[in-house]
Amino acid sequence: MKLAILAQAYLFDKTAPINGTLVQLYNLTQGFKSEHIDVNYIAVTKDATKPKDEVVEGVHFYWIQARPGILGWKKTMNDYRSVLNKVKPDAVYVRGRNVMQYVAGTYAKAHNITYVWGTNGDDSAEFNKNVKRLMGSNKSVLKKAILYPLKAYEDWYINKGMKMVQIVVNQSEEQKIATKQHLGKMGVVISSYFFMPTQETVTKKNLILWFANLSEAKQPELFIDIIKKIEVTNWKAILAGGTSIDSYQQKIDILSKGTIIKTLGKIDFKASFQYYNQAKIYINTSKPDADGLPNAYIQSWLSGAIVLSLHHDPNQWMKTHNIGYCSNGDIDKLVFKLQELVNNPELLAEMSHNAQSFAIQQFSNKNIINNYINLFKK
Repeated sequence: MKLAILAQAYLFDKTAPINGTLVQLYNLTQGFKSEHIDVNYIAVTKDATKPKDEVVEGVHFYWIQARPGILGWKKTMNDYRSVLNKVKPDAVYVRGRNVMQYVAGTYAKAHNITYVWGTNGDDSAEFNKNVKRLMGSNKSVLKKAILYPLKAYEDWYINKGMKMVQIVVNQSEEQKIATKQHLGKMGVVISSYFFMPTQETVTKKNLILWFANLSEAKQPELFIDIIKKIEVTNWKAILAGGTSIDSYQQKIDILSKGTIIKTLGKIDFKASFQYYNQAKIYINTSKPDADGLPNAYIQSWLSGAIVLSLHHDPNQWMKTHNIGYCSNGDIDKLVFKLQELVNNPELLAEMSHNAQSFAIQQFSNKNIINNYINLFKK
């Protein structure tokens, strides 16, 4: 079977950002390859030295040079079409909300092939999301007026592309419900897949980890507040993640001074494993609408780190399997739970064992890949 993955970027392209969607696309690519699927990964790059296409470790990459300008995305749509016409796939997969949904939908309809779309958040299936973000931003009224038609134009293609979806894959029951509500389509819940590279066994340290892109949506300031409120000895904390806004990084660095927190800045994906392997506790402080099923949860659980979250407990897994705790927006409850776990190593060790056992079965299971393949064959 020949599969085309339409992506905005590739995780290990030096010009690409690091985000959850790209991490999942990388993991799925490795999983599909292991099941002998002919994977064709089509992505945009800003690296002018990239060839038009190349085969790397059994995956065929097609590189599209980034188009400049406010309507660069419109020209890029034609580039994706040209590559699809060359690849001639049996199925096409898109993850997340973007104009590639329209490209995939029109191509699949014209060539009578399967088009599968994967949601990456509870709000993935909302219409006119770019316009809503613009109107809710801090931009001036004049700037909003100028940008409004451009964002509405992009939303038009995304909205049309979502309606063309044949099969929707959701990460959680919450996403399935939201997709039905917004799009009127019933999704299939398939767990996120995580390809685990072979690693040396690392002894756990008394380490509390926060790992995400530094942004207002991820609220790293709250992690600093939480750490300041607990009483610990022989424990350390790491706040890792990058931002393109230097002043924001400086703000986080200043707030962390005088605490047990060490800020690391941007860490690439492969290097991130060492920190998850060392940590005993991972803390998530994202806003309620900022995450779907964070890859950080999966990496934490697979490494035996439990998760404490301010808002997110996908599928109620943390509560059901005793692999973490969600305070449902109450910071004081999260602080209390963190203090309890720091003071109770036996309970922490028990939850760590639960987390790793659960994650290996839930996210490194080849049945996940086979479920996708069965959908592609429909």
